[in-house]
Amino acid sequence: MHLTITALTASALALLLIILAIRTIQLRVRHRVPFGDQGHHPLTSAIRAHANLSEYAPTGILLVGLLEADGAGGPQLMVLAGGFVVTRVMNAIGLFNPPGPPTATRSLGIVGTLVVLLALALWLAARVIVRFG
Repeated sequence: MHLTITALTASALALLLIILAIRTIQLRVRHRVPFGDQGHHPLTSAIRAHANLSEYAPTGILLVGLLEADGAGGPQLMVLAGGFVVTRVMNAIGLFNPPGPPTATRSLGIVGTLVVLLALALWLAARVIVRFG
């Protein structure tokens, strides 16, 4: 069984995670902050962007993988998986802004992520229910 869509999704998100980790490390070195953020807003943003991706990526990858392993695939899964990656990038970009209300980029990233996760979860649940229901 080849999980091509899952592999591409996981690879893209891993690359984004590495970029965000490097940015966090750079800011820690620049501000000489080994732990926490010591009130440096850019470091706070970097930490949250990295952590936020770490929080959501496993669920998205798992849902894509379970669907693909179950035989779902094709354009629908590619669009949802690609949408998940794009919305995660948007959210990360949106977190690197001055303090204040979320930007349009971050808002679209947040809402888009939740919509994609909901679609993936409902699709997977429907497949399981149809098979065993």
